Amino acid sequence: MKVTAIIASPRKGGNGDVLVDEIIKGTEENGAEVTKYYIDELDVEPCHACGHCGDGIDCKVEDDGAKIIDDLLDTDVLIFTTPIYYGQMSAQGKLITDRFYSVSRNPQKEFNGKAVFVFTHGAPSGIYDAYIEATKASPFGHTGWDVVNTLDAGGIQEPGSIKESEDKMKEAFEIGKAL
Repeated sequence: MKVTAIIASPRKGGNGDVLVDEIIKGTEENGAEVTKYYIDELDVEPCHACGHCGDGIDCKVEDDGAKIIDDLLDTDVLIFTTPIYYGQMSAQGKLITDRFYSVSRNPQKEFNGKAVFVFTHGAPSGIYDAYIEATKASPFGHTGWDVVNTLDAGGIQEPGSIKESEDKMKEAFEIGKAL
């Protein structure tokens, strides 16, 4: 099983990263091969809406984002984490998900793996349910991902403080183990 984890947080070692590591531990019990990307550390340009991509034509931007998109086309499981800032995913998350546009415009390509979301934020858990559901539909469901699980970790602010939540840490591990 090929697993690709995308960390769309500027905080390496932050709460989303910690939870993704727990999910990965669970997948590794099933022999998963894991690749992990930290968007904040990579060269990922935004979608330029240039119209270059289309039927049989890839995005013309050659950067780390193009490599990630290529990897995602044959991944079995995507683990995507982002903090929610002011009701939306991080800028890093938008950078890479906007690049999904090149796949949606090309009928010869489609993401066809499972997806797991990890959302972290300071608001109480559940407050962003509508946003999370909308994100499942677009850009993820729209481009072929089968969103099989979502972990909403609210009420946390300090980097790494999620480690104190035994329930969330166990939930993350069990999500990975079930994949």
